[in-house]
Parts: sequence; structure tokens; C-alpha cells
Amino acid sequence: MFLSRKTRRTRRILCAVVVCSAATSLPGCSQARETSPDSGDTEITLNIGFPYLAGEDPLRGIQQAARLLSNEGLFGTNRDGHPQSRLAETWQESSDGLSWRFTLRQNAFFHDNSPVDSYAVKTSLERSLATADTAQYPGLADILSIEAPAPKEIVIRLRNRSTFLLDDLGVSVLKVRAGSAPVGTGPYVTNASTSTESVMTAFPKYYRGAPEIDRVVWKAYPAVRAAWAAMMRGEVDFLYEVGEESREFIQAETSTRIYPFLRNYVYTVALNHRRRPFEDSRVRRALNFAVDRPSIIDNAFRGHGRPASVPAWPEHWAYDRSVPSYSYDPPRALALLDGAMPRGDKTDPTLQPARIRFTCLIPENFALWERIGLLVQRNLAAIGVDMKLEALPAAQFNKRIASGDFDAVLLELIVGNTASRPFTFWYSTSSQNDWGHQNTKTDFALDQLRHAADETEYRQAFRDFQLESLEAAPAIFIALGETTRAVSRRFQVVAPPGSDIVRTIADWRLAPSTTKDSN
Repeated sequence: MFLSRKTRRTRRILCAVVVCSAATSLPGCSQARETSPDSGDTEITLNIGFPYLAGEDPLRGIQQAARLLSNEGLFGTNRDGHPQSRLAETWQESSDGLSWRFTLRQNAFFHDNSPVDSYAVKTSLERSLATADTAQYPGLADILSIEAPAPKEIVIRLRNRSTFLLDDLGVSVLKVRAGSAPVGTGPYVTNASTSTESVMTAFPKYYRGAPEIDRVVWKAYPAVRAAWAAMMRGEVDFLYEVGEESREFIQAETSTRIYPFLRNYVYTVALNHRRRPFEDSRVRRALNFAVDRPSIIDNAFRGHGRPASVPAWPEHWAYDRSVPSYSYDPPRALALLDGAMPRGDKTDPTLQPARIRFTCLIPENFALWERIGLLVQRNLAAIGVDMKLEALPAAQFNKRIASGDFDAVLLELIVGNTASRPFTFWYSTSSQNDWGHQNTKTDFALDQLRHAADETEYRQAFRDFQLESLEAAPAIFIALGETTRAVSRRFQVVAPPGSDIVRTIADWRLAPSTTKDSN
């Protein structure tokens, strides 16, 4: 199958820091090792400072991040969208694309030390099919049946050929028992949690080998600045997120390294197509031409982002970079508005009553989102469009979106590394299509992408989706932003350039100058 590719090892970890070291760190910093009271051996730990917003449940955020270390599926996805082997070691597709045979790893175990066998995988996948919203995993919705013909063999039969199957077989394989926490297969096991901390230990029977970092401790802080202050005090070795306002300062600190990467989320003003005038694609295209994306990236992201015009991952192997994007063109925006909503007076639109007035929801206490909203508001005002911002608590914000009670909403929308994520949000009949976008040409392109028989068909369908997204302009796609993480130089970070280092923590080790045996 054209989606199959040789895979590489990826994992992640987080832990705590205890004994003071004068060697390589910030004033008062602690060293990433401690003595085990049971064996006397030196234990490597890594402490992660995890910021959260006021009003959020810090433990919920930590647990969500920690699941990246404790749970795995049959597959992962490389940054370029190719499938990456996890619990499935090999796979084979039938000539008609309706049957897939997967061989499981011989040395894969659950955290309760039971083997990852075909019965356990079949049970977990069937549970996911029964309980998950398959609109979030359209590849799973294509499954007709799951068979376990041998202890280490799974056969999945499909209703239709589906390129989304491998994309969505990243869903976690878990053992679930009533009254107990789900049991995963990843490199780390969660041992204890409090309201602000979660402790994980390395799983010695992990199929890629036990991680060198023995213990991971996630600690919650009420803001990025508080987490950075903890790093300065030596309480934290890994700052999960560096704010843009702190990036240059932290970059200059000799005891740390920063690791920026492009997130696969696009900042978007999603428009409610059920409300006038957003049902008209000419209006939506006009709003897109009115937005100065490079200026927003400079002023809101401090230059650390990439303009976006369509809801597709620009680093995907099938993404066509020759497809045009929306430029900043206010005269063209005005011409489109004149065609959709003509009016006799052609004088300066800024001196006239607004032609369009609408309210855009944003979540409270998101400073970056507010800056983006204000810049978009200024751009739209220049073409006679009045966009009012309304900030809401997170719970109300999400409730309004789910109920369709909005004109527009500013949010960070996942595009993912795969094509199944855009399908989730922009296919007409998807339950995740909260904006009411209905477009037969977009649907056709997504269907062709989903059922492509070879790489040539897939590339063409991906390009068609890009083109149809420009034409339909379902939303104002603004930019993909960078996230920056910071790590003490005591650790040797193993990760491809430009990737999220959290995903490789299980491959990290102490830097050569700081070994397990050093004093």
C-alpha cells in the first residue's frame, strides 16, 4: 500500500529533579538523579513544569499530556503524514483494499505484564467503535469487522477502501476492567496523581526497551511565568511551554536549550454558515482577502508562525505547495462584497455605516487569541465590516459552539498530520461540522481522498481539497503557530529538528557530562 513506510522509534517522558548540582544549571537547580531507597541505584528523573489557565483543572491537562507516554495504538503518524509502526509490526493490504492483515509485535506487553495479543486488540478496537464518536475517527467508521485468526494476527475488513484506516488506528489500545483505570502499553506507567502533580515510572517491558529516564513527574503551575520561575529555582528541568514574551530571555539562558516546532493547529475564525451573510461564499472570500496574515504573524506571534489559507497540514507529503494562498488584498475584498451586497455609495467604507456586523466569540484569558482577534477586527473594519469580540469562560465558549449559537468563533482548530482530521471538520454530514459548512465539491474531494487507490490518486485528491477549500472559503484560516519548549542542558534531547520533543522523551538520556554514575 502506498501509505506504508518504514518507521522510526518515537517516545516521550517527564520526571522530577531532586539533588543539587553545581555543574551545569541555573542558580539553586537540582540534579536529574536521586537514590532509590530500595536498591541504592541512581534513578534518573525529569521534572516538567506544566502551565494551565486560571479556572482550568490542572490535573486534567496533565493527564491528557501524560497519556502520550502511557498509551499507544497500532500506529502513530510521522510529521509528514506517513504511518509509523507501533503495536502493529507489519501490515498488508488486499488488492481490492477491503482487507488488512496486521502482525502484532511479539514483545509488546500491557502495563499489567499481560501480552498484547490479537484478542486484547480486537476487544479494545471494538470498544472504541462502540463508544467513540466515529466522526472524530472516520477511518474507524469504515470498519466492517475485526477478526483474530491467530494470537498475534488481526484482520480488519472494510466496507469501502479507506486511506484513513491507518491514520485512525492510532486510537489507544487499552485493557479496561470495571472499577480500575485503563491499562496501556506505552513507555511509562502513571503511579500516582494529586490535584497538581502526576508521577510516572518507566515500564521495564516496553517493546522498544526500558527508557533511560526512570521517572517522570508532571507539575502544574498557574501560568507560564510561574513554571519558568520554578525552572530558575531548579524545581523544573523541562518547561512544557515557553510564552512568546519569554522566548528571547529563555533562549539567552546558557543552562537551557529551546525547541520550537510548528503546531498542527490553525488559528481560525470559523463562520456560522447558517447565519446571514456567511452562507454566501463571496462574502467569506472577501473576509479572507481582507486579513493581513503576515502582519498578524509579526504582531501576534512575534514572527513565529506560518500563514494558512486552507485547513490542511502544510508538511503533509501530499500537500501541493504550488496551490495559491489568500493574499492581503482589500480592494479585491471590497469588490467581492459589492458583488454580494451591492450598495450605491462607493466612497470610503470606513466613513459609512458597517455593511456587515457580527460577533466573534473568544475564550477568556487567552491573551494570544485576543491579540489575533483585535488584529482581525482592525483588518475587517478597513472594508466596512464590524466584528465585535465577546470573551466567554471556557465552558460557555464550548457550549455555544456545540449548540450553534454563534456568528463566528475564534479558535485553534486541529488540522493534524493526516487527511482524516480535515474530513472530520469540513465534510458536510460530519457531526463535528459545527459551522454548517455544506459544499458538494469539497465533499467530493474528501471522498476521493478517503478512497484513493494509489499515491497518484491521493495526491490529486489532496490538491483538489486545497483548491476547493480556497474557493469555498469555509472560514478565515489565519496561521499555524509555533510552540516552544525549554529543557535543561543536563539532558541530551533526541528528536528530529522541528518536531515536538515530548514525543521522543523515552529516547532521552543524561548529557555526557552528567551520567548515572557521576557524583
